[in-house]
Amino acid sequence: MTVQATSSALAPAAIGARVIAFIIDAIILGIIQLILASIIGDVSIVGSVTRSIIYAAIGFGYFGYSWTAWRASPGQRVLGLMTVSEADGGTLTWNQATLRWAWLFGPSVLNSLTGNQVGGGLGAIVGLVVLGYYIYLLYTAATDPRKQGFHDKQAGTLVAMRAAA
Repeated sequence: MTVQATSSALAPAAIGARVIAFIIDAIILGIIQLILASIIGDVSIVGSVTRSIIYAAIGFGYFGYSWTAWRASPGQRVLGLMTVSEADGGTLTWNQATLRWAWLFGPSVLNSLTGNQVGGGLGAIVGLVVLGYYIYLLYTAATDPRKQGFHDKQAGTLVAMRAAA
């Protein structure tokens, strides 16, 4: 039996480390998407929507599984971070992982499903709104005492440093 530390005892992860972990995860997912794009060569609107849905499903599986099974995405693991339940420091439930993923990546999924198809000025506006949302998430995480962004608070999660073994 293992005893899990309470979330109040966990040290919140620094924003810089979280950003670098995200970049690592983005590179991994980007490579997967490049491979899939070469397989799904359809450049029509239907192909674009299909790719967007497949990429969203892969991203959800990648983050959802890693948060619930390992308590950290591969990028977070490299940097010694973990995403835990803020209530007790425990492993995320699938419900928490789903909520966190939706608040964190939902806007970019919607942008890929709609923004790329409408194009022109409207597509640019949708892209700017999504960019503004991500700046807001970064701001809320950077200014919160526990480094919880808006998405973390919505899902009841905390990104913390792993305790030294």
